[in-house]
Amino acid sequence: MTTSALNNDVTTMEQFVSRMRAGDLPGVLELVAPEAVWYEADSLPWCGEWRGPDGFAQLVGAINTPAELTLEDYAVVEAGDLVEVRINVVFTSRTSGRRLPMEVVEHYTVRDGKVYGANVFYKDTQAVNELVKNG
Repeated sequence: MTTSALNNDVTTMEQFVSRMRAGDLPGVLELVAPEAVWYEADSLPWCGEWRGPDGFAQLVGAINTPAELTLEDYAVVEAGDLVEVRINVVFTSRTSGRRLPMEVVEHYTVRDGKVYGANVFYKDTQAVNELVKNG
């Protein structure tokens, strides 16, 4: 992959995360390829594979049902054939209001201005489950 293509991929992810932070889900979905797949940890309530723009919108809804997800600061880094996004997020329980800061690392596949999905890694899935289960 050329340096120019990688720079474009990083720019695409910058737009993606910026739109997510702004709550612009329609704008985010414009960047998602129809064949995109997100892989979430098997131990989370929103585990599994989420496909395409509709799947990503459903994933966002599944996460934001038990807790409000807020994206704080982030870094987008070229990582070989992938683009890595390091995000500090806060999960806020909708039942108790308890806040759980968490580092999340996502490895994205990006091509031609479109996001083709990601593998998502939470710093502590057990803490997320505890928040979702007990507030």
